[in-house]
Amino acid sequence: MFKTKRGPKVLASLLLAAVVITFAPFNLLTDQAEAATRFSNRYSVVTTARKYIGRPYVFGANGPKSFDCSGFTRYVYRLHGYYIPRTAASQSRAGTAVAKGQWRYGDLIFFRNTYKAGISHVGIYAGNNRIVHAWPRTGVTVHNFTTYKYLSSRYAGARRILK
Repeated sequence: MFKTKRGPKVLASLLLAAVVITFAPFNLLTDQAEAATRFSNRYSVVTTARKYIGRPYVFGANGPKSFDCSGFTRYVYRLHGYYIPRTAASQSRAGTAVAKGQWRYGDLIFFRNTYKAGISHVGIYAGNNRIVHAWPRTGVTVHNFTTYKYLSSRYAGARRILK
């Protein structure tokens, strides 16, 4: 193919260039694509949760026609391939802890002492201090949990299940 002494060097340079062109942009794009996918997954969980707004609250219900709070979060997460425990208290031990104010779409937000002592309520973070949750008085709804005094006084923490 190459008849000069530089033939092997030229071939090696071409191979090196091919490797750099092939893999360098891929690694850069992979990080961006993974970040976009993670955001998309979190956002799609919130979008799914919002589809159930207006469904009635029934204690112990797992959906899809009616829900209680933890049945709702479990149902929505399961639709996206994530299997979390059934009760709010159990869900509060799943995933990783999230510091107050560091919430992301799809994080689980927990409350204590709502109808019993300890962790007793959960919702899905939907941005701007709002949660989508199954609430006894209104069914599946959206509340700003930092200005709704009943919930804000009972905030117990947040957990991240989604990557």
